[in-house]
Amino acid sequence: MQAKHFIFLPLMVNLMLFTAGCPKKKPAVLPDSSATQPAFKFQSVLGEIYQGDVAGVDLTGLPKKLHYPGAKPVARYGKYERPRWGCSYNFETPDKAEKVLKYFQELLKEWEIVQRFEKETYTMLVFRAPGDKEVVELTVTPKEDKTVIVIGHTYN
Repeated sequence: MQAKHFIFLPLMVNLMLFTAGCPKKKPAVLPDSSATQPAFKFQSVLGEIYQGDVAGVDLTGLPKKLHYPGAKPVARYGKYERPRWGCSYNFETPDKAEKVLKYFQELLKEWEIVQRFEKETYTMLVFRAPGDKEVVELTVTPKEDKTVIVIGHTYN
C-alpha cells in the first residue's frame, strides 16, 4: 500500500465512526397554513355557491349561476385564499359561442363591463359586481364542435 492510501484510509474510518455517533437532526416541520388560517367565507352576490366536486372537478367557491347550463367542468386552477385572489374554471359546451356570451351578458347585466376584447378566435369580458364585491373574467373560445369557457372569479 502506498503512503497516501495508508493515511487516507484511517482518516475515512474515523470520519465515518464520528458521524455515526452524532445525533441525527430532524428536519424542520413547517406549520400547516390551513390550520392557522380560517377557511375563506364565500358570499356571492349571485347567490348559491358550490361546495365540492362536480363531475370530478372541484368547483368550491364558484357561484352556481356562473356554471353555464349543461357545460362540462374540465379543470380548476388556483385557490380562494384571501380577498382578490381567485380561481379559474374551465368548461366545455356544444353550444355556440354567441349563445354562451348572450347567457353571461344577461346574467351579469347589472355588473359593469370593465374590459372587453373581441378577436377572431375568442371573446373576453371582465365584469365587476356592484359595490366591487366580485370580479368575473370570462373568455369564450369556439373550437371545432364545442365552445371552451374559462371563468376567472374573485371575491373582493
